[in-house]
Amino acid sequence: MKIKFNRCVRTASSESYILFLESENVGSLDLHFSDCVYGTVVFTKIFNSSEQKKIFEQIENEIVDSVVPREDFIFNVYQSEDIGMYADTISEEDRAYEPAKVKDFEDISKLVKSAIGKKRNIQGKLTEHIAVDFFNSLGYNAARAGSYYDHMKIDVIAESENELILVQVKSGSISIKKIEEAVKSISEFNHSKEKTVAFLASEFPVRSEQLRKELSSRYGMSIQFYHSYQVLKSLPEYKNSF
Repeated sequence: MKIKFNRCVRTASSESYILFLESENVGSLDLHFSDCVYGTVVFTKIFNSSEQKKIFEQIENEIVDSVVPREDFIFNVYQSEDIGMYADTISEEDRAYEPAKVKDFEDISKLVKSAIGKKRNIQGKLTEHIAVDFFNSLGYNAARAGSYYDHMKIDVIAESENELILVQVKSGSISIKKIEEAVKSISEFNHSKEKTVAFLASEFPVRSEQLRKELSSRYGMSIQFYHSYQVLKSLPEYKNSF
């Protein structure tokens, strides 16, 4: 049994995946990155303990181990046969005249978490759109990458007549390991045009320039680093968004 992880959302500090067993949707995985990796797994298909263990090992090997630096990873796991929805029948107007209850605080907490999650999602997507505009301003034909490039974690594709630039975008910092993994993965991707790997982030590792030269020599590809201040200098209209 092997689960396929189809990433549907990625921001600087979180990722969301849909879990497939062959063609069946069997659950979801939401990850949040800080000092530790926090995850929520929701199974919509019943798995026994042995099957769950294999799935967790796969999550650790294929996704969590690539996150550095980290101290630990913690998962909350839920399992159900059906996907349900919750609706509160008490209006906000009625609630204003009733004493606060524990359930009220739980509802408010859910709303706050939802708003934070949406903000992260919007910020990640906005950063990708800014990257598209930036590479268009450099004379390339750029667009957000489709799901075909998900396994390489590529967010934007920029093309010219002879060159294909595969861009990974981070609204925050990017680690050495993430850079190495992306370059290695892209080196195995065959394309008729000359390939270039580009990273756009707010912060790069201290030895990023040395790393860029080492990886470029090792894999025979051009590697480019773009800081967010370069983007803002070219596109000042995004000053309050990036």
